[in-house]
This record gives sequence, structure tokens and C-alpha cells, in this order.
Amino acid sequence: MNTKITILLIIALLSVSTSPIIGRALENINAVSISFWRMFIAALILWSFSIFKPQGHMVEKININRTICAGILLGIHFALFFEAIKITKIANATFLGTLAPFFTLIIELYILKRFYNKKVLLGLMFTLLGSVIILGYQFNLDSKYTIGNFYAVLCSLSIALAFMIGEKVRQKENTIVYTRLLYFSASITLFIISILVSESLFYFNLNEFLGLVFLGLVPTIIGHNSIYYALKYVPPTIVAAFPLGEPIIATIFAFFIFSEVISINIFIGGLITGLGLVLISIYKKSNY
Repeated sequence: MNTKITILLIIALLSVSTSPIIGRALENINAVSISFWRMFIAALILWSFSIFKPQGHMVEKININRTICAGILLGIHFALFFEAIKITKIANATFLGTLAPFFTLIIELYILKRFYNKKVLLGLMFTLLGSVIILGYQFNLDSKYTIGNFYAVLCSLSIALAFMIGEKVRQKENTIVYTRLLYFSASITLFIISILVSESLFYFNLNEFLGLVFLGLVPTIIGHNSIYYALKYVPPTIVAAFPLGEPIIATIFAFFIFSEVISINIFIGGLITGLGLVLISIYKKSNY
């Protein structure tokens, strides 16, 4: 992986790490509304940029449908993630919300039939064990923490599938051409979800709106666009694994800003999960 891609992914890590903190700070706005405005604002900025500096169109028509599918998954991802942020600890949501490399590896192993060495499989086991420790502590189906933890796992699965689709599209398509449709599709998905669950998208004050604009600019356009740019050059599991520092950064912020206590299960489970994902990232060899 060249220096340019590494720097971009570090920038992406720092950018996306602000997302859970802002999401928690926007406590009076529902998760679907936060997700919608994040995606819509990002899409609006990219489409506006394309007017002043034309980016062209999709090279292959099939990639339009692929991008729409990825956008639907991305919208679901953010709705689940921000809901998890609101009802469980930020540490739980971010550690379990970074399981995308686990899911992409499962897909690559059992669906795409790609072969990886034993250290990668060991990483897979560590990731699963760490996640069980985080999920299993004080497990109670009536607990908001437990429901929030499940939402975080599901949001990881959604983004993993979106990354797998994005890998295909990015081999042919420009980053902005891809992400402007991706984010717009995600915002339409979230608009439909808001109708289905009867959540308002329009009640917030000026400070809250500025927070939503920040989410659209920093973790989305700077963070996610850097990630989608990298998808053309490195495998999706590597790309999905790079933001592994997000739980650590977000947990530290949560401790100082929201006084969230880092419980023993999060500490131990997070270390084991992180070790597993690092093993997957280091020893996974690309087949293409």
C-alpha cells in the first residue's frame, strides 16, 4: 500500500472518529434524521461541485444499479449506527460498529472462495471472541445496551456489504461520480425509512444544523470519500479495517466529554477484537 493511500486512510480515520461524538451531542435529533441530513448534505455538496467542475458520468450502466444498492445499505448502516450511539455506550457502538472487516472476510472466504492463511483465520477467531465478550456482558434482551449492541453489529454488516459492492464499482468509476450517487441513494433510503417509522426530519435549531453540516463535511466527504477512493487500490477488508482506531479515539473522547466509564468487558473485548482485526489486515493477501 503506497504512502498516498496510507495518508488518505489516516485522514479518513481521524475524520470518521468525530462522527459518534457529534451523533451523541445531537441528542434531541432522532437517528434517522441525523443520518438523512448527513447523507443529503454530503450528496448536495458533491453534486454542486460537479456543476462547477464536471466529473462525467458512470462508465458502465450496471454500476448505477450497484451504487444504488450500496447506497441503500449505507443508509441502513447509518440509521443503525446513530441509533446504537444513542442507546448504548459509544465504546460499545464503535467497537462493534467496526466489525466490517470480519464480515467482508467471511464473504470473501465462503462466497467468493478466496483463500487466506492461518493467521487471518486466527484473526477471525479473535474478532469473534472479542465481540462476544462485548456483547455478552450483562446480556439482557430488555436492555437498551443489548439492543444498541445488536444494532452496531448489524450496521457493520451493512457497511461491509456496501464496501464489497463499492470495490466492484470503484474499479471503473470516478470517486465523486460514485459517492455523489451513493450518498443521494442513502438519503432517499433514509427519507423512506423516516416515513415508515414516523420520524420527523425537520425539527432542529441552528447549532444542531451546524452539527449536521459538520457530519456531512468532515466524517463523510473527507472521511468516507477517502475510504472510497482507496477502494480502487486496496482490498475491501483492508479498507474496512483501517478505521480500527476509531473506537479508541471515540472512547477517549466519550470519557472526557460525556464521562462514559470504560468497563472491563469493553477494555478486554475491545483489545481482543482489535487484535483480531489487525491480524486480518496485516496477513490478508490480495488475490487481485
